[in-house]
Amino acid sequence: MRALLPGPVDDVDVHAYYAAGWIDRGGLRANFVTAADGAAHAGGLSRGLQTKGDNIVFAALRDLADVVLAGAGTVVAEGYSAITISARRQAIRREYGLRDVLPTAVLSRSLQLDPSSRLFTDALRGARTIVLTCAAADAEQRRLLKQVADVVDVGDESIDPVLARVALEERGLTRILSEGGPTVFADLVRGGVVDELCLSVSPLLAGPGPGRIAAGREWPTAQPLHLVGLLEEDGALFCRYRTDA
Repeated sequence: MRALLPGPVDDVDVHAYYAAGWIDRGGLRANFVTAADGAAHAGGLSRGLQTKGDNIVFAALRDLADVVLAGAGTVVAEGYSAITISARRQAIRREYGLRDVLPTAVLSRSLQLDPSSRLFTDALRGARTIVLTCAAADAEQRRLLKQVADVVDVGDESIDPVLARVALEERGLTRILSEGGPTVFADLVRGGVVDELCLSVSPLLAGPGPGRIAAGREWPTAQPLHLVGLLEEDGALFCRYRTDA
């Protein structure tokens, strides 16, 4: 893999590349993959667009995170389980001052999640799954999930993105990696809590049908991005954008 920005470099240290400007200040970083025609999935799943390089970036971004954040729809569709960190990846995380465990936080207004799924039952000690919901959520589902997860209200009738970020930061989880989906991403951007977008562009045409990486209610205005880095491998592009200057 080689860097095209800020200057051409071959054999990039992907961890160092994505750690720069991130480890010290933290924030909320979103990660997505799209086809060249803007499709956010192929065959109904984002993994249909993944390349070897995308898998490398995906792993590196997780290695540099305190917590992985995802919406309930993504968790179910992609079959999320609790994240296990190998000894090799633990060593990488220690180099950057990060813990050996990586919890998952799930955004869910309805709490329609399976408490017996591996996302909850396989969570390691010190990395209990966190469910971010709202006060209006179903009481019985809340009771069941509280047995296997930390359930936190971050709003009354709906989830407040600002409160969700604060809830994670109060737990010392200041480097937040959001992995989707499109509706969650749009809500996070609308809430003004996204600092960075890491976008992989696969050299594929998915064709008509699939949606984009942002979905749901329209934004009042377009959101500007600042390109701070660009990698390339086998025709795939890996864009790193900041939402601030």
